[in-house]
Amino acid sequence: MKKFLCSLMALLLVFSVAACSQTEKPGDDDKDPPIVDPGGDGQDPGEDGFIPREKQEMPVAAVVDDDNDYGSESSWAGDAYASLDLGTVYLQDVIDDTSYDWGHSVIYEDGMYKMWWVRPAVYDSIYYAESKDLKNWTNVQRVICLAPNSTNITKYDNIKGMIGKPSVLHVDGTYYMYFEAPASEDPDITQTVLEWDNQVLLATSQDGIEWEFYCDENGEPQPVIAMPEELMGNTNDKDYGAGQPSAFYKDGKFYVTYCYVIYSQNIAEIRVASSEDGIHFGDVETHKKISAGNGYGVTYNTKTQKYMMCTPEKIYESDTLDFNTADSYTYYTYDTTTIQTGFCEFVRDPNGLVSTETFYTIHLQGDKSTTSDWRAGYRTWDGHIHAVNPCEYENRAFTLPNGGKATESNVAEYKDRTQHYSKPTADAIYAEDSAIAIDGEKDAAYDNATKIEVTRPICEWGSTFTDSWAEVYVAWNEEYLYVYGQVYDKCIDNSYPITSQLNTYMRDSIDIFVDVPNDHVGEEVPYTLDQYIICVGSNNEDFIIKSGGETSVDITDEFEMVSAPRHRVRKTDYGYSFEIRVEWYEFIADQIEENKCIGMDFQINDCMGGKVGREAMLGWSDNGGNAFRFLDVLGDVYLIKQ
Repeated sequence: MKKFLCSLMALLLVFSVAACSQTEKPGDDDKDPPIVDPGGDGQDPGEDGFIPREKQEMPVAAVVDDDNDYGSESSWAGDAYASLDLGTVYLQDVIDDTSYDWGHSVIYEDGMYKMWWVRPAVYDSIYYAESKDLKNWTNVQRVICLAPNSTNITKYDNIKGMIGKPSVLHVDGTYYMYFEAPASEDPDITQTVLEWDNQVLLATSQDGIEWEFYCDENGEPQPVIAMPEELMGNTNDKDYGAGQPSAFYKDGKFYVTYCYVIYSQNIAEIRVASSEDGIHFGDVETHKKISAGNGYGVTYNTKTQKYMMCTPEKIYESDTLDFNTADSYTYYTYDTTTIQTGFCEFVRDPNGLVSTETFYTIHLQGDKSTTSDWRAGYRTWDGHIHAVNPCEYENRAFTLPNGGKATESNVAEYKDRTQHYSKPTADAIYAEDSAIAIDGEKDAAYDNATKIEVTRPICEWGSTFTDSWAEVYVAWNEEYLYVYGQVYDKCIDNSYPITSQLNTYMRDSIDIFVDVPNDHVGEEVPYTLDQYIICVGSNNEDFIIKSGGETSVDITDEFEMVSAPRHRVRKTDYGYSFEIRVEWYEFIADQIEENKCIGMDFQINDCMGGKVGREAMLGWSDNGGNAFRFLDVLGDVYLIKQ
């Protein structure tokens, strides 16, 4: 069957501004407010008025000590491997991270480490980041995703939503990504095993960010290493299949090693396949077993001229691509009762080879499960790196990934650190009702209120990263809550059809969470009758006040609209502005007084032109996407008078 490459552009979260029509204009035809330093911080807007969200600054491990004397080469060799634990990798803007990271593939080219790996976006998806030191990663973004949110999951015959364990090469100007994906799924969602019959598939790219699947003429992704057809769909055994690829390019051939796990035949082994075009690898029956086990990286070391296979504890060496009787060297020991590791890989050159005296490994690491399910500790899974010297260079000082020699002062630059968000606070300013006009323009009454910046990326519920953000100001009096905000959003998209205002969050919008009692203690404190959420759509039409929790109820009519209008949204050159005036809820109105500290949070729901609804979220206080159901994640807002 004739094959061709099918475009993933509609599924990639890489959109240009042109991809999103802004023909809708929230509000009426009044002249939009002028833009003069909309951020209020001296930062000049671009020609379109848009100021992108300021991202977390990431350090680069500095070369503090420039001692580059490695001694005589005659003294380098030994009879064992040496290693240096460099700790956990850090991702830009991924703070208080509770999502798992696994299946890392890293290549080094043009002075930059480039990494592709798996994070959940409802279903597992592929992310990309860059680093100068292998420790601190910037430009974090999602590049392949078939589940941009919980209601929009694309499934193909050979990919049931999940995409796992990428292995990336850059050969003759083209990036090749080999990855695993399940071809079968269980219709019973209560089952522990939801997907099985994995196969190895291929995507290609010219820049490593925009990818195309290898497909048939009908646009269906096709495996390059396929499960035997007669084993597919076995609901009794649910075979894992062919997956966890590890690829390299050598002597004009593509090599892909992969695990082949067929429970029904008691097979669990690593096999190798080769191809001259990177596509046609033949049937699995023709592929050679090179080792028992699964989840291991395999490559060739051009310095030692040996093949290597990596597990989280050992490196296996062989003169041939066969590790069944290979020598093994321990390079990492850890407490197996408390630490979970897996899916170990080599950091490679663009051809997937190791070509330096000191090489590096990267693997999943986190807390060991305390239950029978090994995945129970997944919320702590992050990338973990080591510097490794093979026997030939055992006594040579390590070279760190930033190029410096591993002196004590240079190694100190690789120390682990804690990344936590703190709970924010802000002041809401007192204002008479006559001082504020609900017209979508910022009144002078807000000037002494705290500028609240809604910039914390939320990496849950399928959310990806975005340049959008907002600045918000809060005012109050005994009758009303006032909120004014400017949302910086290149692409206003309200195209997603919703059947209820309860689903306003699936369009470009902002959610305002209000907890006047603010008297809770502990974690995961649920909503009661005293808390509510105000939702404002960017189209000036969507508006609802609803209860919190997993099942929200429309309570808009319980708020008397004494003074109209209740809200106003305007399109601006940089996105949209919004303003609300909402009467205090009757259950808590008597608690509104000077110096009262109430709980609040603000969440931007960002559609990014994919016409699949919400694709990104940002918060002020909460960065886990849980403000809609738990009160303890809200920030503190003080009601003050001048």
